Parts: sequence; C-alpha cells; structure tokens
Amino acid sequence: MSIYKVIGRPSAGSLIAEFLLTEAKQKYEFKFISPEECNETEFLKLQPFGKIPVLVCPDGNSIFETMAITTHLIEKFPQLAPPKDSYKRDLQWQYLSLMGTSIYLAYHRQFYTRYYAPEEVSKEVGKLASDQREIGYSYLEKALCPYLLGDKPMAVDFYLFMITRWDPNIKFLLEDKPKLSEFIKNMKIHDAVVSVLNSHK
Repeated sequence: MSIYKVIGRPSAGSLIAEFLLTEAKQKYEFKFISPEECNETEFLKLQPFGKIPVLVCPDGNSIFETMAITTHLIEKFPQLAPPKDSYKRDLQWQYLSLMGTSIYLAYHRQFYTRYYAPEEVSKEVGKLASDQREIGYSYLEKALCPYLLGDKPMAVDFYLFMITRWDPNIKFLLEDKPKLSEFIKNMKIHDAVVSVLNSHK
C-alpha cells in the first residue's frame, strides 16, 4: 500500500507535515533533499521555486506550500482540527493565516533581507519585520488557553510550535509571554513531536 512521502529537511518547514502525519498515526517516508538538489530539473517539476516542503500523496499527486500541505492534512484527518462549521474552525484558519502570512514572512524578511531590499536599508527592514513578528506573537499569547483552540493540541498548535523553533533569540521572545513559554514546554514533550524530532537526530 502506498504511503505519504515528505520531501524536506530536518527542522525546516517540512516539520509540520511530519508532526501532523504522526499525530494522525499515518506512516510516511521522509526524503531528505539538499538545497542543491532543490534546483535540479526533477524537483522543479514538483516545486517551480525549488523550495521545501513537498508532500507526495499515496495516490501519487503532490502538494507544495506549507499552508496547502497543512490544509490538505486537516481535511484528510478530521481529528487534527475542530468540527467543520464551528467557530473554532474559523479561528483555526485565522491563526494559521496570521502565522503563515505575518509571523513566518517576518522571519524571512528579517533574516533574508537581501530578497526584499538593498543592503543599505537591511537593518531598517529587519527591525520592521521583527516588530511585526512581535505583534503576531503577542496576539497569540492572549489566545493560548493553554493551546490555541482549547485544552488539547491541534494542527494549528503544531504549526505554532514549528515556527517558534526558528526564533534566534527564544529567551527574549518568551520574556513577557508566560503562556507561550508553557505552551512550548508542553509541545516539546508531546508524543508526536518527540517521535519526529528523535527521528532526525
């Protein structure tokens, strides 16, 4: 029987696919791909920008873009999300959109400023991006109870945990965010998270 295949790299955006598949108790194959291999013709047929992750489904179809992969897995495995037609379902999409379009992109603008602005204004662009990221995290701090949608982690929480792992100064980020700090501690010992992170050691 065919299984999912996650094409990516440890600690990168491919983590969300691994977290969710593990949480849904689905077997999958992880295929490491180097930055150089991402620019080869065969991979560019799957992902025209040469970026990870790519999710290859059991039927052979592939999906790229982290948010599209997350959405696919949420729709495929209902246990990862609140019931359809519920307000919490709407909040899930809101939080995912906030993280994907504001917090994640702020990280990218800060640490890959060369893609967005000339070098002489890189510090200013980086500072603006850092400020935007802080606004997003402060909003989510208020929403946590102890997870974003209640008392148990769902897909949206795995996404939040993933992006916090990319913060270069996590101690500074958590100084005034006790709920986010507790959230990260809880997620670090979650079975699906431990299983995936241990698989890459």
